[in-house]
Amino acid sequence: MARLRKHWLFALACVAATAQARTLPEMAASNEFVICAAPDDMPFSRRDGTPAGLYVDLGRLVASDLGLALGVRWIPRRELARRVGCDAIMGTAVVKVDDRPASWRNVPTIPWMRAGAVVVDTGRGRVDSLDALRTGHVAVPSGSWAHRWLDAHGVPVWVRFRTDPEIIDAVVRGDADAGVVSDVAVGWYRQQAGAANLRVLDTLLDPDEFGFDVAIDLLDTDAATLARVNGIVRSRLADGAIAAIGRRYGAYRAPAGRR
Repeated sequence: MARLRKHWLFALACVAATAQARTLPEMAASNEFVICAAPDDMPFSRRDGTPAGLYVDLGRLVASDLGLALGVRWIPRRELARRVGCDAIMGTAVVKVDDRPASWRNVPTIPWMRAGAVVVDTGRGRVDSLDALRTGHVAVPSGSWAHRWLDAHGVPVWVRFRTDPEIIDAVVRGDADAGVVSDVAVGWYRQQAGAANLRVLDTLLDPDEFGFDVAIDLLDTDAATLARVNGIVRSRLADGAIAAIGRRYGAYRAPAGRR
């Protein structure tokens, strides 16, 4: 869960800006819509070969609808986004959507998908309730919300695995009885590795506690840019283009706050 949230959550503690994001006329002058993405973080983004991933493909769609080319600044951490002058980060958790933002520094668009954490296992043991989880080994990312939540509910956790793919590998090998990972990671893992015996137990965790909508984070933007990008997201949700991008990488859920 924590790893997924790292992808989506706002970078509120950004470093001092040395390059500014731009408004629509400024983007048009450069003929680019510029996003920031991590260079090796599939299914979200990949630099090698032909750049691809959920964020890159969505960025390409938005850029095309703006009549611009897509520019990508590859950064290992989103806290660096302002140093390289990105216009947007394509995934941020929607905590609250204001009709009019108090600041135009980080402004989420309307949501374009829903994501969350799920429990996975392979059916070898009895993992069908919270009580059952208390008798096994549940792998979670260290320091994650799932780590804290399971600790508080008396479930013993393993925190030796750093990433969602490592946790899923441990469950598939039988090293862990179950794991808590993002549903996006599960979809990508299944697409790449098969893992026919991998089960998703999506009713064990409270969907309100462990699920969230995902939006585009516009940096240093203005009302006109927000309205234009919101219109693109709304239109592409309606015609299925955004859902098709999600399914290309293994999974897609429409946002709960779709409007």
